[in-house]
Amino acid sequence: MSKPTTVAVVVVARNEAELITRCIGSIAAQSRQPDQVILVDDGSSDDTIALARAAFPGIEVLAHHTRSLARNRNSGWQAAKTEFVAFLDADCEAPAHWLDSLLRAAQESGFDVVGGGNAPPQGESTHFDALAIMLDNVVGSRGSVQGQVPREPREVDHLPTLNVMYRRSALVRVGGFDAGFTQIGEDEDLSRRLAASGSRFLAIADATVIHRQRADIGSWARNMHKYGKGRTWLLRRHPQAFSPVFWAPPLMWPLLPLYLPAIALVALYLCVAHGRVWLWPRVTALFVATHLPYGAGQVAGLFERARPERHKRKRIGLIALKNAGNKGDEAIVRAVSERVTRENGEADFYLAAFGPSGFAAVPLPRGGEALDAVILKQLTASDTSRDVRPARLVLDAMRALRVFGGFDALFISGGQWLHDLSFARHAAISALFVFGRMCGTQLGVFCIGVGPLKRAVSRRLVRLAFGKRALMVTRDDKSSALLRDCGLTNVHTATDPVILLSSPLAKRDAKSALISPCAWASFANLYDRSDALRQKVEDGLATLTRGLLERGYSPAFLPTMNPEDAEIAARVAARFENVNVIDTDPMSASAVQQCVASAGVLVTMRLHPMIFATNVTTPLVAFDYAAKVRAFASQAGITDQLVPATQEDWAQGLLDALDRSDPEAFRAALADHRPAQKASLEAAYATLSSWFPNYDQRAMSHPHSDEKNDAHRLC
Repeated sequence: MSKPTTVAVVVVARNEAELITRCIGSIAAQSRQPDQVILVDDGSSDDTIALARAAFPGIEVLAHHTRSLARNRNSGWQAAKTEFVAFLDADCEAPAHWLDSLLRAAQESGFDVVGGGNAPPQGESTHFDALAIMLDNVVGSRGSVQGQVPREPREVDHLPTLNVMYRRSALVRVGGFDAGFTQIGEDEDLSRRLAASGSRFLAIADATVIHRQRADIGSWARNMHKYGKGRTWLLRRHPQAFSPVFWAPPLMWPLLPLYLPAIALVALYLCVAHGRVWLWPRVTALFVATHLPYGAGQVAGLFERARPERHKRKRIGLIALKNAGNKGDEAIVRAVSERVTRENGEADFYLAAFGPSGFAAVPLPRGGEALDAVILKQLTASDTSRDVRPARLVLDAMRALRVFGGFDALFISGGQWLHDLSFARHAAISALFVFGRMCGTQLGVFCIGVGPLKRAVSRRLVRLAFGKRALMVTRDDKSSALLRDCGLTNVHTATDPVILLSSPLAKRDAKSALISPCAWASFANLYDRSDALRQKVEDGLATLTRGLLERGYSPAFLPTMNPEDAEIAARVAARFENVNVIDTDPMSASAVQQCVASAGVLVTMRLHPMIFATNVTTPLVAFDYAAKVRAFASQAGITDQLVPATQEDWAQGLLDALDRSDPEAFRAALADHRPAQKASLEAAYATLSSWFPNYDQRAMSHPHSDEKNDAHRLC
């Protein structure tokens, strides 16, 4: 039998004596009773707590005088001992079927977040009646569930915390609410981090609550001004949220002579459509009290800080290739980001992923399952991995310029960026880095390979893009020498950071053989493919598979550059019985390494599966298709395991190398060379940390200042 579903309801309140009885009373009247009801009281000086206990005698009260919604919401869900946690604001009243509807929708959809709309009470006042008309349309609410009641179930990007239910495991995965957002934006920040880690959001129609929000136009306008500032502060944290629509409310001020008659006509149309023409002046006033203060707040947010502990923090981006499907890149980003976020807690780190499929700058969680989920979502291959999307090109370009011009530092840590196999691509990338440099952004590279740079102009572009003093850490001597030839001086050599990637222990099957294929037989062929070459590689992989079967192995393909490698592996596997292709797309880099750990031997045509094997001491033979393979093999002391790509019958060469391979000698060589590899990498991380922009420790000096003192001028 399945375990019964449990749910807690959390209410955060401060001096809500006028409304708390309605709120808590509606929870007590639910057709599906909650397993816990938690009131987080933020220092109320009225009868809020007593009235809440009278409405629901079993309520748990947490007294947390923080003046921070984020901290109090965290206290609430962390105190819950249930599978789901629902939030209801103190000025909201839920219908009797509210909790039952949310639970049913979550169970049927499997989504992590389910919520409903909210609507002002009808018939209580002219203000609320007019507010309902003003909000329930795109002009008033931009279609957000925050104001517009959903007509049918639909997937959305964000659900506000006034009426929402989370799967508790999802909150644990991302660490809950960010305490840097005290009174504004904490719920949308959480939504964006949850979405980045793979969560989905469902808005349903039959969980709409009554929302007794600001009861007069003056308080409504002040709240909109605060929300406008919050929008600007949120865009600083989430550059991906930027769109041209952001500028619409501020532009209404200079366009006031046009805006006022236009919005009056919109209000008239809506009032006629609702059969309430007499509300036209009030609806018009509410539109004005929404748009103009919101726009003014957005502009004010450009010149004020929300809180010192969030907005004094430096922003640093790790650059990788978006949706490339390269498990090696995913492994590099995983290893580097986990290390730098753990050791440099005073900064916010982002994954800045861009390529033909678009651009995204996503905050990086500090390790764990959420980090793997973010990396997978941004770097795993997609149907548009190689396709330029013209419809989004302008918006993606604007976001990229915002990041390159607005972040404190950016460094490449994944992807083959600095080469001129495609000169047009190289020139475009160099121009973007030049723009960042002009804006004062620190730029660098960390533990990547560089080249080829065949043209003299290509080397000049690299020097222009980074400057002579930029931080340059490569993973091999040849790349370092090439950067010095470009005129760069601050160049260091380390090794591939994936040597520190950890994975769970796995039981080894001595007769299991993994083949990590490559769809092209040399690095240059990535840009010059042909059907004849593809067929030649496919035939070679078939020879390799047949040879492993003849030697008594049970082979399986482990593609790590998708979709190309997965496609060629599927074609070869179809020639044999009981030869599988492992679907690595949904697997984290650590999980792929765990597969290698369980194998008796690895035959690889890719670099990072070779590194995985050295991490878990799985015997290997490798196809030497590029200088980066030889460089790592030399650092690890395993050059005897390489088969040159120039060998005509390379598949047979790999089988011959496997026949003469000595697993004990292989492991002994790794043990001898790994200390030096780790030492070079530790020195590289020390260099990287010292390169990061200086951080003003005063930013953390007043973490609990009240809202009145939260505004600080930009430096």
